[in-house]
Amino acid sequence: MINRVLITGDTHREFSRFKNYDKEIQKDSNTAVIILGDAGINVTNDEHDSQIKNFLTKRFNFRIYCVRGNHELRPQDVSGMKLVYDEDVNGEVYMQDKWPTLRYFKDWGIYTINGYKIAVIGGAYSIDKYYRLQRGSFWNESELLTEEEMLQCTVDLTNQKVDFVFTHTCPICWEPYDLFLNGIDQSKVDKTMELFLEEVGQCFEWKIWAFGHYHADRLERPYVEQFFKDTEDIKVLWDRWQKYNSKDNDSLDWWLEKSQMFYDTDILLEDKV
Repeated sequence: MINRVLITGDTHREFSRFKNYDKEIQKDSNTAVIILGDAGINVTNDEHDSQIKNFLTKRFNFRIYCVRGNHELRPQDVSGMKLVYDEDVNGEVYMQDKWPTLRYFKDWGIYTINGYKIAVIGGAYSIDKYYRLQRGSFWNESELLTEEEMLQCTVDLTNQKVDFVFTHTCPICWEPYDLFLNGIDQSKVDKTMELFLEEVGQCFEWKIWAFGHYHADRLERPYVEQFFKDTEDIKVLWDRWQKYNSKDNDSLDWWLEKSQMFYDTDILLEDKV
């Protein structure tokens, strides 16, 4: 039974942050760590992936749940993966029998974890797509949701009420343009997922949204957090925004980094609560 949930951002096969968790967390089978995409666990579907999975399951007892990012395979395309009902998250996840503590959310759906109702939506575009193709490196041609999948996701989420939304990328109105990589022509970047998330995000009610992808740790907007290397308890996130008062910003811990857009008054998706 999961009684503690931790949230972190992209790991990209580099799990040193897990080694920094205290010993109690490392050995606690009742703790779940949710990675907000690009975990780097399902990348090559070969021995390299198996080595990562062996390391994670032998070194740590906690459960790992992954939102799908862009630099990884869809779980259903990985050898030995099966779809199972997970009573600890009240929904179906992908899992391999050999590594039962490693689990992967479906590309969209609603889960209930430790009392919190959570909408999950995976997928994003790789801005280094053509660079990877030129080098013969890994690129997942199904990294984006298809039009049909977006339609079904919208149908499934419309009029739902959730506590959290966990995605890899974010709605386009929150894009952290100050983090965009130099030398990338943004006019050639596929914004399909960002546009979709903005649209679908207005079809259901949510209270807190967390995402990864852009490699920063900060508060992006009120009720919106971006994760990279930081790890935080889901209860801390919940409590932070329950006490938040936009007229009294001292209600937020002073040391929390905020994006330069945090205080923008032109915030979309306002019908979230």
